[in-house]
Amino acid sequence: MKHIRLLILLLVSNASMAQALEDPIDGFDDGDTATVFVSPFQPRNDAAAGLAAMMSAFLESQLQSIPELSVIPVYEAPSVHDMSAELYLESCPPGQAIGCAFVVGEVAGAQYAVTGSIQSDTDGTLVEVAIIDVRTSREAMSFVAQLGLGEDERFAEGVASVLVAVVRGEAGRLEDIRDLTEAPEVDYSAAAAQLAELAEELGDVRTSTTRSSTLIDRPEMTEEDLSERMDREGTKPWERVGLTPQQYMQWKNSDEPLEQWKSRASGRRGQVILRGSGGFGYGPVDGRYNGSYVREVVDGQFTLAEMYAWQSQESGGGVFTEAAMGVGLSPVWELGIQGGYASGRYNRTVLSKVMNNTAAPPKEDDFSNTNLYIGPTVLAAFAPGAKMRPLLGVGAMYWMGDGVDEKESLPEELETFPGPTLVLIQAKTGLEFRVSKNVDFFAHVPLTAVVAGSDTAVAHTGRGCTEENLDGSSERCLATESNQPPGVGAVGAGVLFGLQVRLFGRR
Repeated sequence: MKHIRLLILLLVSNASMAQALEDPIDGFDDGDTATVFVSPFQPRNDAAAGLAAMMSAFLESQLQSIPELSVIPVYEAPSVHDMSAELYLESCPPGQAIGCAFVVGEVAGAQYAVTGSIQSDTDGTLVEVAIIDVRTSREAMSFVAQLGLGEDERFAEGVASVLVAVVRGEAGRLEDIRDLTEAPEVDYSAAAAQLAELAEELGDVRTSTTRSSTLIDRPEMTEEDLSERMDREGTKPWERVGLTPQQYMQWKNSDEPLEQWKSRASGRRGQVILRGSGGFGYGPVDGRYNGSYVREVVDGQFTLAEMYAWQSQESGGGVFTEAAMGVGLSPVWELGIQGGYASGRYNRTVLSKVMNNTAAPPKEDDFSNTNLYIGPTVLAAFAPGAKMRPLLGVGAMYWMGDGVDEKESLPEELETFPGPTLVLIQAKTGLEFRVSKNVDFFAHVPLTAVVAGSDTAVAHTGRGCTEENLDGSSERCLATESNQPPGVGAVGAGVLFGLQVRLFGRR
């Protein structure tokens, strides 16, 4: 019966409301209007669902009777993030009616928005109303009323009167305020008087007439909100937009247009990803060469008695630069190829001896060392629709270092070696962070292990030289235990930072 009576009130209350508010709003010239968006009220329990659905229409009818107010119905409001305003408000999380009404009111170009919630039980109807100043992104006024039978009409008239009083308090403020560090001084005495009058008639009206200095938060959906919607009958909001429940929650909280979010959620599928990065790492970046030879005099000529030389790749720290290209196979996975450069140092030591003579000190030289690598990689970027995405990947690397024959020339008695080649496997973790529509910043942490290849080369020729030729001992003079190639370390790690560009993909 209450809902039938409310429908009747829609027909009979316009005349009385127009008479009560026939005076023009102060500060508005003829023809000027304040635009108001009336959002559907949220039911707080099942018993209030019918009344909540009718309340916004009832308030629209009351406000349309005031010439200085221009009401924007929900069906005329533009889409929000590629979703109709009705569907956006229908899927608004419980308790966040103010944020949802603000979003739609802002999109619709309204100066004010009215929304609220309703709870019905055996004791009556509890109605909470909020008036939002859309221009300043703040709540202008809110109040709660306990309604009994027969008080709906007076309450609706009171809401309209309070809104008019709020608009009067704003009249004459022509500046567009967007970034306020302090709450503006606004005269709400007229609104307070209207509420006092309403409280006298209804008996229980609680209000807040001070403007909040906090900007209205845009609504965020939680797992609890999602579960609550799953229990409702009828078509679910995520089904209407072709998303799963989890995707729907992620999109609602992304503040992005639907099609743009869907493009994000499609992730890497069909995309070509170009990536460039730089950083530091520890791995097989250094090289070392050690060459020793002994000559003896035979028939007045120097003859090579023995030569011992080795070259070995060593682990060390260096600067890494890397480029990669990948092709998206699914929203998460990509298959690609990577190549890079790693800097290091190359140490060369040369020792020359003449039989039965004291050896000169060894000669040491230090050069830069160039390392190149290339190989396939598989990378997974999880949560493709999110702004920040965790990464995991694996790959293989064919590693090529410098050889001693690429440095300065050696004495002709010494053996030279080409650059070493290694095979490494790589595991990678990291994060991606969206910068723009097609550009991401990323950080990669690669871990490597040497599994194959030739990191060391050794040459030893001649009849052999012993220290007995020099001082009577029996130890060898070149291939001693202390003069052995070190070999490369088994594992390495690093950190790389860079940007990636994603091309093509979902349109």
